[in-house]
Amino acid sequence: MKRNQENNQKRDYKSSLFVNMFGRNVNAKEHFLSLYNAIHDTDFKIGEVEIKPVMLDNVVYNNIENDVSMEINGSIVVLAEHQSTINNNMPFRCLEYLVAHYNRFFTDNDKYNTKEIKLPRPECYVFYNGDAAYPQEKIMKLSDAFKDVKESTELKALPESISLDLTVKIYNINKEANHPILKKCEALLAYSNFTEYARIGKRKGEKNPPKYALDKCRQGPLLTDYFNNLSKEEQSMIFGEWDQDKFIEVQKRIAAEDATEANKIANAKNFLSLNKLSDEEIARCCSLPLEQVLALKEELASESVTAK
Repeated sequence: MKRNQENNQKRDYKSSLFVNMFGRNVNAKEHFLSLYNAIHDTDFKIGEVEIKPVMLDNVVYNNIENDVSMEINGSIVVLAEHQSTINNNMPFRCLEYLVAHYNRFFTDNDKYNTKEIKLPRPECYVFYNGDAAYPQEKIMKLSDAFKDVKESTELKALPESISLDLTVKIYNINKEANHPILKKCEALLAYSNFTEYARIGKRKGEKNPPKYALDKCRQGPLLTDYFNNLSKEEQSMIFGEWDQDKFIEVQKRIAAEDATEANKIANAKNFLSLNKLSDEEIARCCSLPLEQVLALKEELASESVTAK
C-alpha cells in the first residue's frame, strides 16, 4: 500500500470552525479523539492509538472546508459538519469522499494485483446544527436513494439484496435537541455553544455575531484555552465562514427579486457553482422547475470536464 504525502501547499479557502477544532488546530487530534470516544463509548488516550489526518484538500463547499477525516484503529472516520441546510444526499457525498480516499491510498498496481487489498473500514457521521427542526438522531442510507426497481417494466425479477450501501449517522447537536453525546464530548459541546451564541448575537442585532460568540466562549467554562489562543488567521476563518452564510442569504433574496428567465438561469448557475444548496432549494429560490436545474447542473459539470 502506498500513501501519498500530505499536501503542504497553502490552501486558498477557509476552514470552518468545526474543521479547525477537530481537524486543523494544534489540539485537533485531542478533540477528535474525545469525539471518537463519545461516539464509540471508549476511553482511549492520546498515545494509545495512532491518529492520522487523511483529509482531502479539494473537498470544499462555497470556498469553505466543512469535513474532517482521520484514520484511527484501522478505520477511516469521516466527520462532516452539517450547517444550515438539511442535505439528504449525505450518503452519496460520503461515498464520493471515501472513494477519493481509497484512490489516494492505493496505486493502480495495488488495485490490479491478485493480492487482496485491506481497506480501512469507513465510518461516516454528520453533526447537524442548522435552524430547521430536525430529529435528535437519524440514520441515512445510500440505498434509500436508489430508484424503485419495482416500478421498472424492464426487470423480470428483483435482486434479493442490495449490492452497495453506505450508512451515515446524523447527530443533532443543537442545544434544544439535548443529545447525550454533548455531555460526553467537551469539544463538541463547546462548538455547539459557539453556534448558539452566534445565533443569539444575530437576534440581538450584534454587528459581528461570531465575534460576540467568540467573546462569550472565551469567558468559559469550556475550552477557554482553545478559544483564547486562536490566531488572527483562525479568527478570520471563523468570521469569513459567517460572512459566507450571509452571502448565501443575500443571493437568495436577489434570486427571488430577479424574475426574468435569463436572471433565473443565471442565479441558478451561481447557486450550483457555490455548491451550498440542494437542487430542490435552488429550484425553489429561482422559481425554476427541478428538471431545468438538474439540466443546468449537468451543463456546468460538462463545462468543468471540458475545461480540464
